[in-house]
Amino acid sequence: MRITAVAADDEELLDAVIGLGDRNRKTLGFLPHAAFRQAAQAGTLLAAVEGGQLAGYALYGLPGERVRLTHLCVDAPYRGQGINAQLVDAISGRHADRLGITLKCRKNYGLEKMWTRLGFQMRTEVPGRGQSREPLVVWWRSHGHPDLFTEIESPALVTAAMDCNIFADLHSSLPRNGAQETKALAATWLVDLLKLVVLPQLVTEIHNGGHAAERKAQIHALMGYHHPELEQVDEDQVLRKLIEAAWEDLGIELPRTPNDSADLAYVVQAQAAGVQLLVTRDEGLIALSPVAEKVCGVRILGPTDCVLAIDALTRAQAYQPGSLLGTAMTTTAVAAGQEQQQLVFLNRPAGEKQKAFKKRLRDFAASPGRWIRQQITDQDGRLLATYCHEIRDGELHVPLLRVDEQHALGATLARQLLFLLRQRCRTEGVEVLRLSDPHLQRTVSAATEEDAFRPAGDRSLVALVLDQLTDTAALDAHVAHLAGRLGLTLPPLTAGLPAAAASAVEHAWWPVKITDAELPTFLIPVQPRWSYELFGYPEGLLARDHNLGLSREHVYYRAPLPRGESAPARILWYASSDDTMKVSAVFACSRLEQCVIDDAERLYRQFKHLGVYRRKDVLETSQKYAGQAMALRFSDTALFPSTVSHRRLVELGARHGQNVNVQSVYKISPDLFRALYEEGHRLR
Repeated sequence: MRITAVAADDEELLDAVIGLGDRNRKTLGFLPHAAFRQAAQAGTLLAAVEGGQLAGYALYGLPGERVRLTHLCVDAPYRGQGINAQLVDAISGRHADRLGITLKCRKNYGLEKMWTRLGFQMRTEVPGRGQSREPLVVWWRSHGHPDLFTEIESPALVTAAMDCNIFADLHSSLPRNGAQETKALAATWLVDLLKLVVLPQLVTEIHNGGHAAERKAQIHALMGYHHPELEQVDEDQVLRKLIEAAWEDLGIELPRTPNDSADLAYVVQAQAAGVQLLVTRDEGLIALSPVAEKVCGVRILGPTDCVLAIDALTRAQAYQPGSLLGTAMTTTAVAAGQEQQQLVFLNRPAGEKQKAFKKRLRDFAASPGRWIRQQITDQDGRLLATYCHEIRDGELHVPLLRVDEQHALGATLARQLLFLLRQRCRTEGVEVLRLSDPHLQRTVSAATEEDAFRPAGDRSLVALVLDQLTDTAALDAHVAHLAGRLGLTLPPLTAGLPAAAASAVEHAWWPVKITDAELPTFLIPVQPRWSYELFGYPEGLLARDHNLGLSREHVYYRAPLPRGESAPARILWYASSDDTMKVSAVFACSRLEQCVIDDAERLYRQFKHLGVYRRKDVLETSQKYAGQAMALRFSDTALFPSTVSHRRLVELGARHGQNVNVQSVYKISPDLFRALYEEGHRLR
């Protein structure tokens, strides 16, 4: 028996895998054929082959620092021979640096013994999809690295509105052409990743349906979905803008058919509901996606494309710093006597009472010398977020952090505020960030889980902010001391952490840097213009709004000429010089999460939610390279207190045996990284 990666150009083996998956669709769920081909292209489709015959396969993804097992399938004649164990072991062997493997499996399949035998542990249960809501068991196979996150997968959901075709595909009792593609949206592995919602236009179309029995069944099925509230918008004005943009940008004169008016109603209502994704099989509607994005911020995808891009869509919806750049948000102190206005943040779903919440707000206001109270408003004065904090006993205490959960940028603001508070801890030399809001919103809770907050004994959530450059042993001892004081149980660290595990630790305890981890570092030059746009450095170049601090995640585009870049890794940023500004200095460190070479237009669509770069900027980068560009997605940037000049960079490089090149991406040794990081943190 041979375990091999299925090559994208091995059509015979790939077709055999797809055929085996289709034959076992009843238990595996439907997966679009394009997903198999995408996995083969990414090297995440393994096959068990014996004598030229396919015995089984494993298809998986690599979100974050974990492996997500989507399909594990062994053909009937080969079962009972340990092939599933060989496939799972092969995944672990290929990705031993990842924290582990996660999967979801229906409880009523009765496979507990099998998963336990394969080294998995039951972590939790979640409700499944459909009318029955059959529970799913979440299983986890650890690779033995320290796991500092309470959730196995990001709690962020992609929210997508359905048109009538998608809804009918999922719930009609009658045969429907092409419905099989839509069934992929109901797959087990997508539970907790994709949330399908219903708009009023869909309800109207179902009630107007001609088939009485079908209409009754579908009206009943509507009860199983969330119906988001719609804000008041001028629908006629938005429709006019859509029609004008369709003609100007695409040369499409609307309406083309009587159905176009209903299709556009979905787009307008999605915008009013704050839903940024509409799923349909209508090719004519999908063709309008560029216009819908431009006018309403709504992307239109087919079911297959939605499934293929689920991880990218999750990130794009959960964190959109690019949208923050385009809004006039203001951070101000909360004035006394504004308790009534702040009641918009009352968390009724969590059982919070108005009287008690108002008293808490008054208590904060009664101690202005103790609490720093701030709020964020938009250009119309609408309250978007409020929070208060104080430094006490070596900790930054945050007893209140609320965002407008109905706003499209609510999740983004929650994540940005947590990073802003981490930056405050770093500035003040505080190592503990404690969030003690007794009625934490779901949006904020999801952000804390992604940010490695852990529950403490007093029902608060705690994150460590360790501004250290240290080896594993010293870090482990320091964290053990903190954990003992805080009542936390944290996994021990061992020397020689592989790249993915080390990157996860450096993210969880930002801005810590582990000197003996197997995490590579790349020196990347950036022009002063982009160093300012991305990081606000050098200061004084242009007017810039620092109200919300440095964005946690960004993307940087460069020529598609690989210089050994790989993720995860660290980036040391080197601001070069140009005609407008002489800089020539190392000034910041970031965490490299993804490197992608692709068509520049596709890259822009994939990462535009991260902002800064305009479409024309990305296309200019690709002009000399047949329309190709490289995107580097990075996060967790920490500016150096002191920059490292080019002269000093060269000196330190020579001292550590490296002839540093600042003209392109340059990999530096761990010793040189340590020297540069220490130099950038010297007090002058």
